[in-house]
Amino acid sequence: MHGSLKTSLITGNNFDALRLIGALLVVFSHQFALSGRWEPRFVGNHSFGNLGVLIFFSISGYLVTASWMNDPHLGRFAVRRLARLLPALAVAMPCTFAIVSALGLLGFPDNAHHKLNGSLWTIPFEVACYVLLALMGSISSRPALWLAIAISTSFAITGLQTGTSFIAYFGLFFGMGALLRTYPCLSRPLVSVLFCVVACALIAINQTKLGLAFIVPPLTIAVGRQSWPLLRSAGRLGDLSYGIYIYAWPVQQITVALLGSDTSYFGLLSVSLPMTVVLAYLSWHLVEKVALRHKPAPPRAKAAVDIEVAT
Repeated sequence: MHGSLKTSLITGNNFDALRLIGALLVVFSHQFALSGRWEPRFVGNHSFGNLGVLIFFSISGYLVTASWMNDPHLGRFAVRRLARLLPALAVAMPCTFAIVSALGLLGFPDNAHHKLNGSLWTIPFEVACYVLLALMGSISSRPALWLAIAISTSFAITGLQTGTSFIAYFGLFFGMGALLRTYPCLSRPLVSVLFCVVACALIAINQTKLGLAFIVPPLTIAVGRQSWPLLRSAGRLGDLSYGIYIYAWPVQQITVALLGSDTSYFGLLSVSLPMTVVLAYLSWHLVEKVALRHKPAPPRAKAAVDIEVAT
């Protein structure tokens, strides 16, 4: 749900904080599920962890589209996306496998869930959104528009309210983020109010997934574009959101296996969260940041007038 790019927005912004909030929502929500507890919902059947993922896709659509607009070169775009996602995964997956194997916990037979890392299932859909954006960008100067049309059509055909295509579901939020970046007029206050009205109406008639697509991306991007001192300072330790996302599930699984599912929710979280943050910190500074130093730069003429935004 991340990448590194340059975009001419504002010097300081709240995107680091929003990504961190999204990652923490996933952690808090999964701690319930992995210890056999009911996950709280924020609307309908949508957990707070699901909200965190939707925030990720909204930000990703906005900023990755900005990356493409800044340098619409297919090869460099692909390398940047791979440089953001793969190195951390290449380290995290064998490390977690080795640790759980050494502890004799492979398969987590006594836990409520048995997967080693159940959070990674969303990453292929993120990559699919990148591919769709690049394909649309290769045939059109306004890829976000055609991306939104393609995803909306898929959403309508598959009928997501009964549950089918996740690429159409997550793609709605990525596509909305892409549209908000491509067409700044969609971020105007009056349009934002209209989005909220439409969202509330859709949620009221039980079209919750579609309704959330009209409120989560616009609200996320509106806050992300701001520069509030408290939120702006969230990135001082680095962009920990991706590391938290890929390490939290296995850490929480190990915590439940060692302490037992009968341990209180906050007792489990007080152990798993600090461990996850430490691993995310190490992942950013030893792996992710190092890999991003080698990402291809955009043409100098564009890079000179743009500012760095990490996503």
